Amino acid sequence: MTTAFSGSDPQLTKPVATTGGKVVGVAETDLNVFRGIPFAAPPVRNLRWRDPQPAVPWSGTRIADRFSPMCLQSLRPKNSVFYLGEEASSEDCLYLNIWAPRAGEPKKPVMVFIYGGGWTIGSASLPLYSGDGLARKGVVVVSFNYRVGTLGFLSHPELAKESPDGTSGNYGLKDMVAALQWVKANVARFGGDPQNVTLYGQSAGAAAISLLMASPKAKGLFQKAIGESGAFGTGERMLDRAAAETAGVALAEKLKAPSITDMRNLGGDVIVTTGNTSRPIIDGVFLPRQPSEIFKSGAQMAIPILVGANANEATVYPVVRRAEDFRNDAVKTYGERAGELLALYPATDDTEAATSSYQLFRDRVFAGPVRAWAKAQSGAAPVFMYHFARPQPFVKGIGFQQQADAVSFGAYHGAEMAYAFGNLDVLNALGKTRDWSDDDRKLSRQLSLYWVNFAATGNPNANGLPVWPRYRAADEKVLFVGDALSVRDIPNKPQLDFLER
Repeated sequence: MTTAFSGSDPQLTKPVATTGGKVVGVAETDLNVFRGIPFAAPPVRNLRWRDPQPAVPWSGTRIADRFSPMCLQSLRPKNSVFYLGEEASSEDCLYLNIWAPRAGEPKKPVMVFIYGGGWTIGSASLPLYSGDGLARKGVVVVSFNYRVGTLGFLSHPELAKESPDGTSGNYGLKDMVAALQWVKANVARFGGDPQNVTLYGQSAGAAAISLLMASPKAKGLFQKAIGESGAFGTGERMLDRAAAETAGVALAEKLKAPSITDMRNLGGDVIVTTGNTSRPIIDGVFLPRQPSEIFKSGAQMAIPILVGANANEATVYPVVRRAEDFRNDAVKTYGERAGELLALYPATDDTEAATSSYQLFRDRVFAGPVRAWAKAQSGAAPVFMYHFARPQPFVKGIGFQQQADAVSFGAYHGAEMAYAFGNLDVLNALGKTRDWSDDDRKLSRQLSLYWVNFAATGNPNANGLPVWPRYRAADEKVLFVGDALSVRDIPNKPQLDFLER
C-alpha cells in the first residue's frame, strides 16, 4: 500500500523491512513513530474465533502513520473518568504501534504494553497509553490490539473440533502471543533488542501478563514483566473448557444461531450487545492448569516482576451503600468467617459500610491478587512492589459518572498510569480536569524512570532515585507512592491475610 503526501505532510521515516512488507512511519523530533502495522490477518468472516493467522504480506510500502480501529466493543460513556475521546471500532483490529528513539546502536530495551478493560473493552490507541513518554527515556515501546469480550474469548464445542489443538476460547490471549512473536521477529529493525523485552500492563492487561507467564505458549517471548493493579485471582478459579463451552452453547441458543457458521454470519455488534461475558479459561493447552497452581508449583516463567496496586482502586466501581446489605453479603459470602471479616471491614452504619465496601473490593479484586503474584514469584526471581496512594489533583468542582465530586476518587484504579507513562497532560486534552503541580511532574519523572530502569536491567533502581528495596514474602517491603516516595510495610496486611486464607 502506498500513499502520496504533500509538502505540508509530516516527515516520514526511512522504509523499514518487516516480515509482512516495508513500512514507513512519522519522524518526530527525537522519535520514529509507526502506527497501524498489521501483526496478524484480520479475524473476520471465517477467521472469527480462530487462532490469529499470519498477516497478509503487502507489496510496495505501507504508510504506518495512523492507528487502526480498536477491536469491536461497547463504547465508554462520555462522562466516565476513563473517557478520552471517540475511537473507531472494527473486527479488523490486529495491528500494533511502535515508538522508537531515533538514535542508533546499541539496541534498546523493548517495552510492550497490554491494555486493560475487564477483558471487554480497551485499545492500544487510547491517548493515555501513548509510548512517547517512555520511549524518550531510551526504550522502544510497542502497543497492540487484542480481541476482547465474546469475540475474543468465546468457547464452543464446534470451535474445539475445528481447532488444531482441540481447544476453544482464549483467542485474545493468543493475539498477545502473536504480537510478541512479531516483536521478536521484527523489533531489531526498529532499534529494539528482541532478547530484552518487558511486558507492562494495567488491570486486565496486568492479569493477562500473569497468565502469559503461566502459559507454555509464551515462553521465551519476554524477559521481564510490570503488572499494575491486576493478576490471577486469589480464591477464584477460572472456568475450565467444559463449563466455558456450555456457556458458549447457551449464548448460541440466545442468538438463535444453531451452528458456529450461523454465529459467524451474525454481525459482531449483535454478539457484543447480546452477550459479552466470555473471559480467559483453563483450556488445557494454552493454560494447562489454574494459574495459582502453576505458580505454586514453580512452573511459571522465572523472570523479574514489578507489581503494585492503588489505595483507592474501587472508587470507580459501584459500592454497597447500606450497612444491612453489606453485613448480609458478608454472611452469604464468608459464612462462619463473616464476623472476622466485619471486624476488618466494619459496617456499623451506612457511611462505614460504603467505605468498607470500597476497601473490600480493592483487596479482593486488585491488592490481594497482586500480592499473591508477588509472593509466588518472589521465590523464583526478583520482585519489586509498590503501593500508589497519590490522588490526582482534580480541578475543583469537577465530577464524573463514577464520582460526582472527583476529589472522592483518591488514588483510583488507573490513576498511576499517567505518572508512570509520562503522560500527565493527556488527561487535560479534552479540557482542563487536573491541576498538575511541579511535584506531580517530578513524581512522573521518577516513576517513569523506575519503569524504564526495570525494563533495561530487571532492577528499577539507579542513581538519583530513592532506593526501592526488593520485595520478600518474609517482610513485604513496598515502595509507597504518596506525597513523597518512601519504603513501608505492605498496607492492609491483616485484611489481605484474611482474604488469602
